[in-house]
Amino acid sequence: MKQLKIYLIWAVIALFYFYQYILRVSPGVMVVELKQIFHLTAQEFSSLGSIYLFAYSLLQIPLGFMLDRVGAKIVVLCSILFCIAGTSLFSFAENVWMLQLGRFLIGLGSAPAFICALKIVSDYLPEKLSGLLMGITLAVGTFGALLSGKFLVSILDNYGWQNTLLICAGFGGLILMLVIAIIPSKTKSNLETVQLKQGLIAIFKQKQILIYAVIAICVYTPLCVLADLWGTAFLMEKYALTRANAAQLSLYLYGGLTIGSLILPWLAMKSGLLKEVLQICAMGLVLSLCALLYVDDLSVFQLSLLLTLIGSFCGAEMICFAGCVQHSPQSLSGLTLGVVNTLNMLGGAVIQQIIGWYLDFHWQGTYDVDGARFYSAADLTSAFSLLIIIIFVCGLLTCKLSKRRRNHINEAHMHFYEN
Repeated sequence: MKQLKIYLIWAVIALFYFYQYILRVSPGVMVVELKQIFHLTAQEFSSLGSIYLFAYSLLQIPLGFMLDRVGAKIVVLCSILFCIAGTSLFSFAENVWMLQLGRFLIGLGSAPAFICALKIVSDYLPEKLSGLLMGITLAVGTFGALLSGKFLVSILDNYGWQNTLLICAGFGGLILMLVIAIIPSKTKSNLETVQLKQGLIAIFKQKQILIYAVIAICVYTPLCVLADLWGTAFLMEKYALTRANAAQLSLYLYGGLTIGSLILPWLAMKSGLLKEVLQICAMGLVLSLCALLYVDDLSVFQLSLLLTLIGSFCGAEMICFAGCVQHSPQSLSGLTLGVVNTLNMLGGAVIQQIIGWYLDFHWQGTYDVDGARFYSAADLTSAFSLLIIIIFVCGLLTCKLSKRRRNHINEAHMHFYEN
């Protein structure tokens, strides 16, 4: 019964992760409205993604430490309130800085969802299931992103972008009530405050953790650039698709990620071949991105398959989190996950911003019929070529990974949630 309760706690936190993913991808779906109403440049639009990621990453380390000390309930409750507040502010924004502030609050609120769920999996559920359950966690989130395509566009077309966001804020209120009802208040503390510095030093001295973190950044970049922000605009321009079709098609990346995050970590953990699976995924990403960017006249069906394939290879990100936990003691698992996710999100934010700067630098001074800056398919293809270089670096780094497995998992810790 106690283990069943832990599975239920994990499920509620995974639902929160599902919710924050809807908020995360919403600017990409609303790109037309936001660019028309606020006359956004590429850099300003990119900032709506990067500010979210900067805020998200800013809290990963302190949140990881807090999770090790006070548990999930207080952290998750405060975080959902931030999400609701940020979404509401974004919906009532009258200028760019209010949009950015709203995204900053959403980023702060979304920060603990992923590492909370992973900590429950890594610390309180069987290790043999850790890869699968971590993959399911990511799949739940990406399923939210996948659903948000036609779902958000449908609401947008009928109620407008502001009411759509208010509906999202209301959904957050429902999750808040579930957290209050299901997650217990009292948890056991694993760390003393004075140990934060020592814990960080121990983590950053682990070369393998840092390598896994950098690889996670590399395999994550196609998602943060294409799925979260620029995928809809790229597909509309290069393939003359409608906004609804392009938005839905770009979310095939998340459909693929759902598949990859379920299969790849389970396969890697079961076989113990984390390094080899990551190498295959890096090679697959390079080839798939080359096809997407440089092959012309792809049909909608071919695009859907290709984007699904790219998303599937991006599921290798979860192998990196599982690998990091293997090189961390159980008492530092939350802090380790926080450090890795900080580096992961910061890397994604920097790359998003670089893409925006590049597009503005090469902008030809033209506008579309709605008065927004126009970026051609050639401009977007050139900017996204950076992704191929990043993934190639990822493939090289996998050669530095060892095969050592975590050797100090505490199996007798079911009392953590005994309320």
